[in-house]
Amino acid sequence: MRPKLIIFDLDGTLLDTSPGIFATARYTMERLGLDPDVAQQQMRKFIGPPISECFKVVYDLPQRYLADALSIYKERYKSEGQYQALVYPHMADVLDALHGRGYLLAVGTLKNESTAKNMMTHYGLASFFAVVRGDVSTPSGGRTKAEILRTVMRDTNMKPEWSVLVGDTEHDRNGANEANVGFVAVTYGFGFPHDASLPMSVSSPLELLTLFP
Repeated sequence: MRPKLIIFDLDGTLLDTSPGIFATARYTMERLGLDPDVAQQQMRKFIGPPISECFKVVYDLPQRYLADALSIYKERYKSEGQYQALVYPHMADVLDALHGRGYLLAVGTLKNESTAKNMMTHYGLASFFAVVRGDVSTPSGGRTKAEILRTVMRDTNMKPEWSVLVGDTEHDRNGANEANVGFVAVTYGFGFPHDASLPMSVSSPLELLTLFP
């Protein structure tokens, strides 16, 4: 497989962001005076989709609480949660190698764009990426995954047939399909089980070096 542009999802692909996301979600529910405890497998659904959707799916949060939940969550994640992530083992080495092989690298995430950029800098990964794009909320709503991917391609002057997304959830796969870019699933993240039947997948960051020679 030899694309020109490799776009990486952030949560569950570049970073294990679950410690900060889970802690922030529980904090939010406590601030609302609601029960923060759910099964760990249920909590894993916080990785990938937009946060507003996560509160509905994981906690069945009534609509009347949603605006306050998003406000509390965003404030807490900005101040604490984003700094509780872990870079996946060997990720920096893999990015360095791919960059050295001539691939153009980018980040395309449903995370808030300014937060994503800050996290790439904080965790020492920013220098590998030509572009970091995420969600930018507007009065009409936030960006979809496909819109973010198209923005990355516009920024880098790349066509869909030259591009591939590396991601760990169905949201990633669906966004890639909608944007007509290739897709590589990572099963070390949160969305795909290790035994999932996937056309193209890797079980560790190091396997990307075999996939992209």
